[in-house]
Amino acid sequence: MNTTPQFEIVTTTERFLALEPEWKALLARSEDRRFSHSFSWMRAGWLSTGQPRGRSLHILVMRIDAVAVLIWPMTLRRQGLWRVAAPLGGEFTEYDPVLVQDGADAAGLIEFAWTYLRRHSGADVVRMPWVRDNMAIGKLMATQTLQHTTETLPAPYVSFDGFNAWDDYWRARSKNTKQSLSRRVRRFAEQGEVSFSMVEDPAEFRALLDWTLRNKTVRLAAMGLDNDFMRTDEFHAFLSALALERSDDGYLGMQALRLNGQVVAVKIGAIDAACYEGFIAAQDPAFSQYSVGTIILIECLKWCIASGRSYDFRIGAESYKLEWATGDNPATSYHLANTRWGGVMLKLSALAQQARVAKDTLRQKIPSTWRKRLKSWLTLSRARPDAVRPTANSNHDVTA
Repeated sequence: MNTTPQFEIVTTTERFLALEPEWKALLARSEDRRFSHSFSWMRAGWLSTGQPRGRSLHILVMRIDAVAVLIWPMTLRRQGLWRVAAPLGGEFTEYDPVLVQDGADAAGLIEFAWTYLRRHSGADVVRMPWVRDNMAIGKLMATQTLQHTTETLPAPYVSFDGFNAWDDYWRARSKNTKQSLSRRVRRFAEQGEVSFSMVEDPAEFRALLDWTLRNKTVRLAAMGLDNDFMRTDEFHAFLSALALERSDDGYLGMQALRLNGQVVAVKIGAIDAACYEGFIAAQDPAFSQYSVGTIILIECLKWCIASGRSYDFRIGAESYKLEWATGDNPATSYHLANTRWGGVMLKLSALAQQARVAKDTLRQKIPSTWRKRLKSWLTLSRARPDAVRPTANSNHDVTA
């Protein structure tokens, strides 16, 4: 038996698609059996996002005795004057994609593969977003002395270990949460027939996907927030592609909360045998007074405990996540310089980020009335290049 690792770097779509049997077999032997690490997930990401955006495949496969023991799915891209390696997938807030065979030597395999990846990728910068700190890859990234930038955020989750039934978990929630929510649930139930179900029909899935993204975007805008990837054609195509996938590795699930047959809230998540990763939730703003977004979360959590799954809120410290979570697996996003030229990119990026923070800080210090006046003046100046700045005696209404 040959125990020396053999490496292959997959760069073509045809060779990538041929990896499916090995990928599925390795996923079954991996401690991290998330649907978001599956071959189906990565294929959808490549065909809907990576390939249309002009990325180049760079999938590292490590085999021992002709058996795949590690797959590290990456892509290469040009970012200005630099060459950047980044994970394959849907290119949004996904966890790190490294897939490794479970066992005592998993950490060693990852470290060996990381050294190979750095030497053979040709990348100036390697991006490793949302690496979970408690995983072997997270522990390796934390030891890197390369020039890098990082950002760490909570990744709350709900484990039902120790809870025999939903009522046990519910009793452990705060008194204020239970009282406030119970009132709203009762008020909502008084409006008519309430139902919660999985969306199985592909046509309905697509229609409700449009509904979800539209309502979510409106909700974020009302909160003064934005989400770039949610508005892209690629993200829509990625979710649509997964909507038709059903495999032993998992699937993209959609659940709907209805009142008298009308959809009032939707949840979308990656579902595998052990976990539900919540990705998107949206609600009809006409029913927001009933907290239907929280009601569908509760129904989803009930579904999880009944089916023996944990619930992963994923990345972010939103207060509602912390209310329901039983634990946290923080995740760190790394940008690592692989060359000196890559170090220049990171320095320039850090300076740009500092400038953005300084701009936002300064903006918050300027009274809102002054900001409105300045914005109005700038708008007027662009429309009329010869315009002079309005004075206090001007007829212009600079606050409009």
